[in-house]
Amino acid sequence: MLNISVVIPTFNREKFITNAINSVLEQEGQGRDYEVTEVLVIDDGSTDDTESVVRRIKDKRVKLYRMTHNSGAAAARNAGVEIAKGEWIAFQDSDDIWHRDKLKKQVEYLNGHE
Repeated sequence: MLNISVVIPTFNREKFITNAINSVLEQEGQGRDYEVTEVLVIDDGSTDDTESVVRRIKDKRVKLYRMTHNSGAAAARNAGVEIAKGEWIAFQDSDDIWHRDKLKKQVEYLNGHE
């Protein structure tokens, strides 16, 4: 079974981050061919309420890391890659919502093209 780390860089997305994270946590097909083992939210120095919004999500897979200052989305993604423990890494933008079968379809494709 593949274990996947999802990296979500964010900056001042308090209004969108909950939906983005939930769209990852609610992916279909988990437990069969893959598992989302961690969702790494990399806060790139937000000045709004993003941090407390993320902390309200009570799922042990969601982990919040704060960068000391705003360095841009690429730096936040790279920080997430350094922290990630999964075999595979998926990137999610903090204002996007994944279709419920996104990871399932990607894993099926990977399994069919090894």
